[in-house]
Amino acid sequence: MVDVVNDWPDLTAVRLLDFLASDSLWHRALWNPGLVLALQEILEGSEAVRSGVLSEESLGSLVGTTMRAAPDDVGVGDRHNLKALQQALQPKLRPKSLDYHALEQITQEIQGRYLARWAEAIVNPATRPNPERTARAIACHALDLGYNAEYLHRWLTYRLFHQVPRRPLSEIVRELHEFAIAQPRTFDVMVAFEYIPHPRFGRPKGWLEAPDVSSWLCGNGFSTAVVRQQGGMLQQIIARDARAAADAAVEILENLIARARVAAAGEIVYLRQAWVAGEKSSFPILQHSRGVNVRALVRENLVYASDRPETELDAAFELLAPLQSSSPIAGIAAGWAAIEALLSEPSDRGGAADRLATLVACSWPRAELTKLSYAVSKDATLTARLAGTTDNRTRAKVLAEAIVNNENLVLDTWSDKAACLRMRHLLSNPASVLADVQQYASSSFRRLYRQRNLILHGGKTNAVALRACLRTAAPLVGAGMDRLAHALYVARLSPLATAAQARISLITIAAKGPISCIDLLP
Repeated sequence: MVDVVNDWPDLTAVRLLDFLASDSLWHRALWNPGLVLALQEILEGSEAVRSGVLSEESLGSLVGTTMRAAPDDVGVGDRHNLKALQQALQPKLRPKSLDYHALEQITQEIQGRYLARWAEAIVNPATRPNPERTARAIACHALDLGYNAEYLHRWLTYRLFHQVPRRPLSEIVRELHEFAIAQPRTFDVMVAFEYIPHPRFGRPKGWLEAPDVSSWLCGNGFSTAVVRQQGGMLQQIIARDARAAADAAVEILENLIARARVAAAGEIVYLRQAWVAGEKSSFPILQHSRGVNVRALVRENLVYASDRPETELDAAFELLAPLQSSSPIAGIAAGWAAIEALLSEPSDRGGAADRLATLVACSWPRAELTKLSYAVSKDATLTARLAGTTDNRTRAKVLAEAIVNNENLVLDTWSDKAACLRMRHLLSNPASVLADVQQYASSSFRRLYRQRNLILHGGKTNAVALRACLRTAAPLVGAGMDRLAHALYVARLSPLATAAQARISLITIAAKGPISCIDLLP
């Protein structure tokens, strides 16, 4: 049995890595950005309300969510700091008002001390927050600053598990704090082209001809043996780490490609690697995948089905594609359009966020319990009961019953042990926990809706929470859409009928018992 107090370092460490891993499943990933980014988003949102881009209700929802989170976040500081923050957090915050300036100054102060306060808070085993909250706060803050998740994952993996002697997490967080308060660096990033249109269409800033690209690569220690290029673009990128700089350079490159297409200037083809001066090897440029996984299409063998009547979901899937792999702007606009098309009502477009959140909350227990059921397959006490199961629902039920009966489950990884603790907490109080899950998911989807409005109605393509929104909301959208697809293809339930069932399930769960968590949706 896991002991939260004695096993706190391992539980916290593995959750940190879960949150930063590129292959984390949606039910183990981060669902929202951190506190500081939320405060910056409120400041930005107040300006958008004044210009008519966002409604006061939209800003008030964000303020309310942030106010609920702040008291439990030790990064805020002591009770006096919290009181000052609460006084400045007004649902109808006016730009350049007294409260606005106060919130701006408080946000800057919190950002400068955030990780240092967390480092201090986790020293004392008697008073430190639980592993889940600690890991979430630290990971969110680091990612919101602009660090690349892969870079942070490697950086923390070495310090948490390979550095000798093993250091306490408080020391590692203190080291991360020093990085966080340092100024971002300037990186020289090279991307090269396999094909680029005729020079009469011009050349992008930082353009180098093919011989100059080869010279730059050789001068920075990179091999050119297999590099076949017709020129390249050298960019100076301000970023937190080299991988983040390469990502930013590719984003600029994709913007140029989009401009060339709409200008009918011809197709641009670039090499699938980026070189950063000072690094030992290049970074692969991979196809974006933001974790929008609708597995129901695979389960029901409908990925390539074309001999059936078209449904309302078909257009939604087409709109989801940009959310999976396109530019941030296109991804957010199209992603929200898919949600709105299925779950909105004429007088309440933003309510689609809450409806999708109920689907995610109802999906969470079975998703996590199913994953755990495979992790305990080596446990002799459960092997016989799981051996005869033919579907995920039954596997989830077997595991839920084992947890409710307080059986000692044998789990090999700390990630699974942490998940088991979350399921124990859920099954001991399903109504309260699922209400929290629904609220977290709703906050994520409402952020997606706000970003969509900032883009489409305000022309704002560099909002402070734009990339954090994509990172956190996209996998949840996939999870919710998966349940809508399953309900339509298997139970013949429309999207709004499915959302209605989810809402009823969350309201009545307290009367049905904990095992009913696995049957909240068809």
